[in-house]
Order: sequence, then C-alpha cells, then structure tokens
Amino acid sequence: MNVRRSSICIAAAFAATLCWGAGMTLTKLALGYFTPSVLLVVQLLASILFLALLLPVLRIRIASWPRLLRVSGLGLLEPGLAYFLGLEGLQRIGAAEAVVLSSTESILVILLAWLLAIERPRGIVLGLAVLGAIGATLVAGSHLEQLGGSLSLWGDLLLLGGVLSAAGYVVLSARVASSTEPLPSLLGQQGVAVLFAIAMHLVISGHWPAVSSVPANGWLLAAASGIVQYACAFWLYLWALKGLRAGEAGLYLSLIPVFGLLIAIPVFRERLSALQWTGALLIIGTIFVLTRVHDEHAGHVAAGADDEPAPAGNASPLRVGSAAVG
Repeated sequence: MNVRRSSICIAAAFAATLCWGAGMTLTKLALGYFTPSVLLVVQLLASILFLALLLPVLRIRIASWPRLLRVSGLGLLEPGLAYFLGLEGLQRIGAAEAVVLSSTESILVILLAWLLAIERPRGIVLGLAVLGAIGATLVAGSHLEQLGGSLSLWGDLLLLGGVLSAAGYVVLSARVASSTEPLPSLLGQQGVAVLFAIAMHLVISGHWPAVSSVPANGWLLAAASGIVQYACAFWLYLWALKGLRAGEAGLYLSLIPVFGLLIAIPVFRERLSALQWTGALLIIGTIFVLTRVHDEHAGHVAAGADDEPAPAGNASPLRVGSAAVG
C-alpha cells in the first residue's frame, strides 16, 4: 500500500482542525449580526479574497482549467450545502453543542465510504461508529425533555445534515486531491458555494437584506470567521488529503470537539447537561478508539507489505482508513 504520509500533511491536518474548532465560536459570534445565509456569503467572499491574494504571493498557476472546473463542483457539498445547513442549525443551538455534533464527521466519513462501496469496514469499526451515533443521539435527544425543545432539535438535525454533506466532500475530495493544486481547487469550490449561497438566500427571502446597519465589529467577525474556517482550514485540509487517505484525514477531525469545547465554553459560558456530556464523551472516546484501531492495523499492514511483492496495476485512489476500515 503506497501512501505518502509526510510530517507536513499530518501538521496540516492538525492545524486545520484547530481552525475549524476556533471557527465555530467566531461564526456563532458573527450570527449575532447576520442571518445565516447572508453570513455564509460574507464569509465565503472574505475567504475567496484572502485566497486570491495568496495566489501571486505563492506563485501558483492554474495548470488545467478543465480539471479545475470538475473539482469545483464539490463546492456544492462543502462549503455550500454543508455550511448552509450548519449555519441554520448553529443559529438554533449553542456553540458547544454544535461542536460536539460536528465531531461525528469522522464517523460519517467511514460509514459513507462503506455505503458507497469504496471500502468495507471491519466489525469493530462499524460497532464504534454505532456507538458514536448513539452519542450524537444523546446530545440531540436531550432537547425532547425541554420546553420548546422542538426548535433546538430541528437545529440539531440541520447541523447533522451539514455534517453529512461535509463527510461526502471528504470522501469525494480524496479521489482528486493528489492530482490537483489545493489553492486553485479551493477557490473554484468556494466560488461555486457563493453562487449556491446567494441562490438559497433569494429562494428563502426573495430579496437581499440591507446590511448597512451592521457595525464594524460585526463585519470583522464575519470576515475573520470566513478566513479562519473556510480559507485556512480548507486549504490546510486539502494539503493533508494530498498525503493521507480519506479515513486517515477524517480521524484527525476528532480534535475539532476538543479545540471547539475549550474555546466555546469559556467564551459563551455555556453548559452541557449531564446527558449531553455523556454523549459528548462517548463521541470523543469513540473517535479516539477509532484512531488507535486504525494506527495499530495500519502498522500491521505496512509490516506485511514489506514482506510481499507489490501487486500489479494501480491502487484505488481512495482507500478509506486503510485496511482498518477496509
């Protein structure tokens, strides 16, 4: 199994999760000034401007326009649909709770790759994924016991729908990440996402709202959240996918709830209920066990590969989590 796992790619995956964890808090703050669909457009435009300024600085050229156009369509999944649903959900629930539910992405990456017949997980991995799903149910299901919980539960479902879209993006992006330059690909995908966000806002509201009354700190929060969560995080994650399998890169997402909770809870002074903490610990524990299972099995596979001749032909472009989930 020929997989390039450089320290740069691992560091990029680590830094991307830190950006996403911090971005959740910044976005929650920015939602105090913008509606979700308008905030998504502002964030994406700030991210695109930041990335466009990096192109000449890094001397990156677009080598193949046809290939760029093909990968740009993935922007409909993420950041388009994923963050449209995520922002709608985040408006209805707390930042700490949103961080916990978002942590199910690494589990959904594994399950989605299995459902798409890319890889078949081992029994222990499926069992851990089920435990993670139970944890998400505990976090979201606690709203059923609260007055007016239906609104918050709807927010949970919207956010989980966004997480599922994001998992689909990870699985599909891994097929093309090794053959495309991350920065131009990201610009194309976010350009598509901007058009999607504008269209969705016009469909929902029928007009573009006046934003002249938004104070300067609101614009700064929106721009900062867009650059951190869309430009920096996605660019770093696409770099990670150049050297890591989708399942491997997905396992690093287990760090998002850790970073996210450490930032969100003191900033917003939020509290999770005992049931929600149980679900949160179950999710995080499940993901860390998944990581350990993957690393141990990958080590056995690598040791066996040293003793066997390489098979003929090309390997599949996406081997989710190596044999640990395949």
